[in-house]
Amino acid sequence: MYICKVCKRTQISFTTKCIHCFSFLSLEKIHQTANILTLDQIELKEIKKFKTPIDENLGDGLPQGSMTILAGIPGAGKSTLALEIISEILSHETDIHSLYISSEENPELIKSRALRIAPELNHDDRFLIICETNLEIIKNTIKNIITSTLPQSAKAIPSGNAHLFIVLDSINAVKSNTSKSHPGSPSNIIKTLNTLQNIRNQTNRTTTLIIAHANKQRTIAGPLTLQHMVDIVLFFNIEKDNSRTLTTLKNRFGPSGVKTTLIPGYPPS
Repeated sequence: MYICKVCKRTQISFTTKCIHCFSFLSLEKIHQTANILTLDQIELKEIKKFKTPIDENLGDGLPQGSMTILAGIPGAGKSTLALEIISEILSHETDIHSLYISSEENPELIKSRALRIAPELNHDDRFLIICETNLEIIKNTIKNIITSTLPQSAKAIPSGNAHLFIVLDSINAVKSNTSKSHPGSPSNIIKTLNTLQNIRNQTNRTTTLIIAHANKQRTIAGPLTLQHMVDIVLFFNIEKDNSRTLTTLKNRFGPSGVKTTLIPGYPPS
């Protein structure tokens, strides 16, 4: 960035003449610095928290605007738990919609599971579903929902400050048009996460739950960057007695290391 010593206006690149007042050799470079603050200058804002079935792990609710990873081994019940979380949030909040993005299952399977474990979602117009693996389509759909520019046949978020709770199931099956690698590759995972983060930062109207796979070593599949870029990391595991344990590996809004046990035989049949 450069500033003209004569007219005091700025321009991005250097030229021999100011593009505004045409003064010759009047530009000087602006050396930008970080904004330095003291604690007294920082205003703390209360973070709203959504009530969920896993509040014990989250520390009194899911923070609005947060990004959470829910990882686990196959068959643990990640998709089932995600639907239960959606149902709980929608039952306690009125000014919120939920978008379930399935990159692995068809709509019929999602409905079948929802009717079994969260039948109240069946007639809730705020519960939206798309089955898609293309990152660019997912991005455009989210933005269209938030800005209420979907076709009239779809249920869009009303204008105002309505919030969108996004569930991506799962990040390992999403692929970007700009990537030559396969779904679940480090580049596709990072692109997907960056896209969801950018939407959150630009709109300030999304809270996101991202389901991720775990490998045979019972660690989260994908680059370690995945865990660094989100606010909360949860791991869903199957124990020897067939019960499910949920462990909080990371939590920027509360305690980590919390491990809870769900009933034996979860998810419900």
